[in-house]
Amino acid sequence: MALAQRHLIRVLACVFLLVAPAILRSQTSPAPEAPAPQFRVVSIAGVETFFFDVEKKKESLNAAAGSFSQLYPAPKNRDVVFYREVPNADPKLPPVKTPVAKAQLPAQKIGPFLILIAKNPPEAELAYNTLVIDQSLEAHPANNYRVFNFSKRRLAVNIADTKMVLPTGQYQTAPYPTSRKAWLQVAADEKADGWLLVSSSAHPVGADSRTSIFLVDIAPSPMDPNPKGIVARRIRESITTDEKGVQHVR
Repeated sequence: MALAQRHLIRVLACVFLLVAPAILRSQTSPAPEAPAPQFRVVSIAGVETFFFDVEKKKESLNAAAGSFSQLYPAPKNRDVVFYREVPNADPKLPPVKTPVAKAQLPAQKIGPFLILIAKNPPEAELAYNTLVIDQSLEAHPANNYRVFNFSKRRLAVNIADTKMVLPTGQYQTAPYPTSRKAWLQVAADEKADGWLLVSSSAHPVGADSRTSIFLVDIAPSPMDPNPKGIVARRIRESITTDEKGVQHVR
């Protein structure tokens, strides 16, 4: 009996010596790093070119009004600082980095994100202000519109028979209709003069896509110093589904 117990103890000791290192490794191995956040940029102000740094590496960025930029990597701290380079007073020294806009990506979301860039008033500290939104398919699903109000006025919007009232800087989603054509109608709150219809247009409805609509005031001109109209900029993204049923934005 004593011999059997000693044999069992030796077997258990051998098993422990074999298993213990694996247990310790599983307890001490660091958790896998989360994927680096990514973002796209769209400009409300026209075509803009900036730089930003990702872990000390300089990246060049082009932002346009009519399309989303490519996907860019974000710094690990999710703090994106856009800058331009100004020649140094001393030609022997490198250019001076001049910040023009800043954006903080949300810490609790995976993304990808969309950074919207618009010009600030001349007296502002930075030349541009930013709005960061979740651009994932969960936040903006396939076959849905997402309408943004970048007018200085409150807007009432009817998109494919979905009605919404958007304060400046706000946005809302609406599903695609089942018809082949959809109407976008926009009225602006002119305060004392009430609501004024400022835009009405039809557009074809596609499938396997999603559409972002940016409502922007028409810029003043010598011929019309106080325009009332609205420009509706549409950006459509195609969406594919792989063999596993997972959707991807092209």
